[in-house]
Amino acid sequence: MGLLQMFRRKPEIETREALADFLDSHAAFLTQKAIFEYSRARAGSNWQHLFKEKAFVAAIESSRWNSFPIALGNVTEMIDAVLRDDERGRTPEAHEALIDVAKTVLERYPVPEGEPADFWAVKRDWLEARLRPLRLAPPHPFKHIPDATFDQFFDLLPIHKELRGHDRMLVHNHLRMNLASIYETNRRRLRPERLVSVLLDQA
Repeated sequence: MGLLQMFRRKPEIETREALADFLDSHAAFLTQKAIFEYSRARAGSNWQHLFKEKAFVAAIESSRWNSFPIALGNVTEMIDAVLRDDERGRTPEAHEALIDVAKTVLERYPVPEGEPADFWAVKRDWLEARLRPLRLAPPHPFKHIPDATFDQFFDLLPIHKELRGHDRMLVHNHLRMNLASIYETNRRRLRPERLVSVLLDQA
């Protein structure tokens, strides 16, 4: 996952590869911020000890990779909403092109250790099924985009369900806030006409 790319200089999005980099890095940010911050908060003063335990490290890795496609779907839905501010961005061609770019992000990574050989194939199918119906309805406000898949995301957190207490709303709100923040931070880079050109004129 391209989390480190977020801290480099942010160039304009001028190619499909650059758009894939954007989706990759910000999906990684959503995933890792939620998992690591929540796990540290739940572990309290013992978090450093917990993060050294092999079983928990393995649980973290499983959570990261299984949650990543969910976060990728959220960021891609945000881009889809931005595209629809442009007339050409509301076309089936633009929507299909965006789905194709999102799927290439998952193709960047080898199968995680301990996962089945068809891990990414299954995730690509899930992502496509998640994104394809979007153009049939008005776009959601950014803060509500995580709502549809939040239960799946929350269930993947590497903390036993009996220890989560009433944390559902807290994690949900952080995910909403962080997605909205991604847009606000990158507003100048996410110009609809530029994104549409990237998706359609480079086909």
